[in-house]
Amino acid sequence: MSRLIVQMQMSVDGCVSSDVPRSRWQLWDWGPDWPWTPDARARFNELFASASGILLSRPMVSEGYLDHWRRTAQQHPNDPDYAFAARIGQLPKVVVTHREPATAWPGTTVITGDFAEAVRRAKDSVDGDLICFGGAGFATALLDHGLVDELQLYINPGIAGHGAQIFSDALAADRLTLLDATSTDCGILITRWLPAAGRQSR
Repeated sequence: MSRLIVQMQMSVDGCVSSDVPRSRWQLWDWGPDWPWTPDARARFNELFASASGILLSRPMVSEGYLDHWRRTAQQHPNDPDYAFAARIGQLPKVVVTHREPATAWPGTTVITGDFAEAVRRAKDSVDGDLICFGGAGFATALLDHGLVDELQLYINPGIAGHGAQIFSDALAADRLTLLDATSTDCGILITRWLPAAGRQSR
């Protein structure tokens, strides 16, 4: 079974989105202007270079994650900063959902059924690290079920005010172990955490 690595962008006040219209907590909105400095870009690319597969939530795929990065890869075909975009297209992708999608997604495997069991099957489907991208609800469910082997938080130097968070009350008694924390020139703090031992998947 592979390791599941959940990577999330987070505000300095602990949110992964903002309900405040004027908030500019996230340095990069995934658009064409990428304000990250070379050190932050390099670390992001390292994550994809070492991965063996990608786990996605159904809403993430339905909302155009794969199409967006496919276009980005085509726009930057030989740019090492955007190597991750091409890598997204190359890696096996697994979508976990409780129901079959209405349309097929090229290059993806869809696993349905019980959430925890479906994620374990996804982890069994690759030999190596499986990196996960999804919304707050998806990340919360993975953490609550003890399915996360490593949590990577890119803490942006902005304040969300209030918005979605990924840590539920069920985790209030847990303590995470800090594996690494690296500051970057653009102000993002890249942190890597090991979830509480009792919650790690086996």
